[in-house]
Amino acid sequence: MAFAKWLVVVGITFTLLSGCEPRATDDSLDEATQRVHEIDTLQLPTGNWALSNSIIQLSFCRDRINQALMAEQDELNRWRLVGDISVFPSNRAEGLQQLIAIYKEHGVLLYQVSGNFGSQIFRIAYRPNQPEPNIFNAFAKIGRDDSICYSSLDAN
Repeated sequence: MAFAKWLVVVGITFTLLSGCEPRATDDSLDEATQRVHEIDTLQLPTGNWALSNSIIQLSFCRDRINQALMAEQDELNRWRLVGDISVFPSNRAEGLQQLIAIYKEHGVLLYQVSGNFGSQIFRIAYRPNQPEPNIFNAFAKIGRDDSICYSSLDAN
């Protein structure tokens, strides 16, 4: 009888505790978000990150995204020098969501060099121990994305 009570208590405890386990999350989503936010606040290149020589110019189909990413090169450098996301404009988060979506969908990590209301200038960030990404493949992937209305490539 004592064993049966113990078994019931263990079963109830297990059931209650299993409901307290953290929900499973998609690690790729969290990793992508963290990676884009990390890259956005760094002055690159560094020992951990390299930049493509070529430049990709993009204009997003939604003006709100272009506005959210609007920043002169000097502004970006000042914000990144501080290295704290709180110094960036609050509406920048919406633009970063688009960059996260591109990274998730196409595996291309974009580093913004500058941007105005009409378009943004990016380089591709990558790990220096990896080969430089093929800029033409990356450009072809991004250029077909539905969120992009205009794209150009300056392959140095």
